[in-house]
Amino acid sequence: MGVLLFKKGQYDESISYYTKAYEIYKELKQYQEQITCLIGIGNCFIKLSRFDEACDKFFECSAICTDNNDIYNLLDCIGNLIHIHEIQEKWDVVFELYKKSLEAFKKLQDEKGIIVSYYNMGLLKKKSSKLEEALNYFKKGTNKAIDTNYSDLILKGLSYIGEMLFYQGKLKEAKNEYIKALSLAEKIKSKNSILQLRILLKSLGLSEKDIENELNIYKESRKN
Repeated sequence: MGVLLFKKGQYDESISYYTKAYEIYKELKQYQEQITCLIGIGNCFIKLSRFDEACDKFFECSAICTDNNDIYNLLDCIGNLIHIHEIQEKWDVVFELYKKSLEAFKKLQDEKGIIVSYYNMGLLKKKSSKLEEALNYFKKGTNKAIDTNYSDLILKGLSYIGEMLFYQGKLKEAKNEYIKALSLAEKIKSKNSILQLRILLKSLGLSEKDIENELNIYKESRKN
């Protein structure tokens, strides 16, 4: 009934049925079902824009997940908490939640999750103009992407690093990162990335000929 009423948009009624189910599962000590109910209640509160009550349910759910070492549902709760705090623009809280998601992905040995968490943390530091910290997180994510050979994430990371170096006035270093990214973009035939990176390099004062020369130099250095 809770699921059905949620789908019908009757969120208050859905909460009522989820709550009744939760109390039964609590008595039966069935933690998986308790988690399902709490996530359902939290999602209803989000739909009703009752964000504080939604947070309470997701934190309660997170505690049950942690006690039972249920990492996947913990990540679901953290994802919902991030969504709520992004809406409220509570960026410090969002950053702490990304740290928790990073820890969870490490436990699961989820390489993509680890990389994306680092990038998200970098983006938040960039948002608050903490460029050196942002650069550090982008480098960590990119190094992990290189270790695991995820080309699309390597490309994204190199672009982030280049952008941070550009904002710091380190134009030569930024150019080198963009050249690395362009070489990879051409290798994996990412047309949009190729176009964007060439525009960025031109904004640094490079001509088409300069770009080709830099690409050739970089490719030759990779052979040695």
